Amino acid sequence: MRSHKDKGNVLLYLIVIVSMLTALGTGVFYLTSTSTFSGLGNAQNKARYLAESGIRYALANWKSLHNMTSPLEYKNAAGDKFILDISSGCGDCSNCIINSNGVSNPGTPYEASNKIAFYVPLTQCQELAASSPFSFSGAGSTGIASLTTFTGTSGVGTPGLTGVSVDTVNKQLNLGSGGFGTTGCVWYQGLANSNGSECINGKCNFNKGIRAYFDFQYNTPWQGEGFTFAIVSGHNIGTDIAPVYINDYTDCGGGLSEYMAYAGPGVSPPGKGLQPPKIAVEFDPFLDVDPVSGLDNPNWCAPYSRNDLTFSSGSQHSTFVYWGDNGYYCSPITSNTYDDNRHGAGISTDNPKNPDGSDINSDGTLPYMTINYNALIHNGRLVFRMEIDRIDIPLTSGGGGKYMMRVWMQDYTNCIISGCPDSKNVLLNDTSKKYSDAPTFQQTITMSQASGWHDNFDRILFGWTQATDSTHTQTVIIRNFTIDFKNQNDF
Repeated sequence: MRSHKDKGNVLLYLIVIVSMLTALGTGVFYLTSTSTFSGLGNAQNKARYLAESGIRYALANWKSLHNMTSPLEYKNAAGDKFILDISSGCGDCSNCIINSNGVSNPGTPYEASNKIAFYVPLTQCQELAASSPFSFSGAGSTGIASLTTFTGTSGVGTPGLTGVSVDTVNKQLNLGSGGFGTTGCVWYQGLANSNGSECINGKCNFNKGIRAYFDFQYNTPWQGEGFTFAIVSGHNIGTDIAPVYINDYTDCGGGLSEYMAYAGPGVSPPGKGLQPPKIAVEFDPFLDVDPVSGLDNPNWCAPYSRNDLTFSSGSQHSTFVYWGDNGYYCSPITSNTYDDNRHGAGISTDNPKNPDGSDINSDGTLPYMTINYNALIHNGRLVFRMEIDRIDIPLTSGGGGKYMMRVWMQDYTNCIISGCPDSKNVLLNDTSKKYSDAPTFQQTITMSQASGWHDNFDRILFGWTQATDSTHTQTVIIRNFTIDFKNQNDF
């Protein structure tokens, strides 16, 4: 028979063994729990990194992804993945959201996921948009729907009548609209991108220049003041008495009808018109001379002062216009735009001369064309193409920019049949490529770094301006417009 002492030893041994097993079990549980929690933590981190990778992938491949309509899944060999869902493409960029869901260790006890929503800011959205030319068909720019008319002035005759209408159904513009005393402008004001132009609210990076094309048809005989295709600075510019002036798509020139709404102050606040730097091609079918004397008025603050008589062949012509000499000579003194389409105005590098009938380029070519619009057949329909090469001048050579401008004008019927191909078989309406045939007229101007004009042309607006007087009307239909911004390889 065992003693009470032996029974006490057995109980002690049992207590020690149970304590050891408890400690061992607790340690195993702790190690297992730590490993599990560590694994889950690593999985969560991995899922986060996957979601971030999805955002970076979407931004890097935006051109091919921004219009996708269903989620896309990308996974690696281990099965880790991110799932992308982009809400409504880009649209107006107010709700452009990239949703990325990172999933790590799928199908295992350690599976984890992490979702990230990335909002594309308005200022960056167009940097991501697909590059394509602008056109009335809507490619790359929502087309004609993004063109808006503004009066900018009461004109001469009917107050507030722009004479400009935007036809979204037939995808065309009507300039003049057969009305008397009209003054109006129409500007692109959308969000788009062509080779890095990154247009926001119509203001685009000028970059290396443009290639633009449209055809236009006018009523015959064409007796109105004409119109311009204009490119104006989209920068904060000027040293005016009032606060620094900003050109935007609500601005227009005007006052006298012969200003074509490109020159002149307009009357809408602040009444300064379209500020420099700016370049336009004018289409002028009307002889602005004093009906009594038959002469040009030398006072450019008064009517009949556009200096049209310098051109031959009845003065009907097309040429470049800039911004005159930029001085303040007319009332009100807060506007410097009265001579902006006066031929012969502007005399220096900083203020390039508006060509007149006496100008010849150094290579013997002309910066204008004379044309008898009213004698043209085929219902007065012409095709127009313009190219501008914008070339930076190195600081070692003084700094600034060189603007090489070339214009082609042809009869519409000839080009609609053949396409008017150049020697390299590039069609006249193909703005994706350089057109190599000799232009109808051309000119090169420079803008110095000191003047600031070149820098102030980094961003631009483009559109059309027109005017009619109280006794003559016009109806000009603009069709088939397209414009490409150039990249560094386009020269």
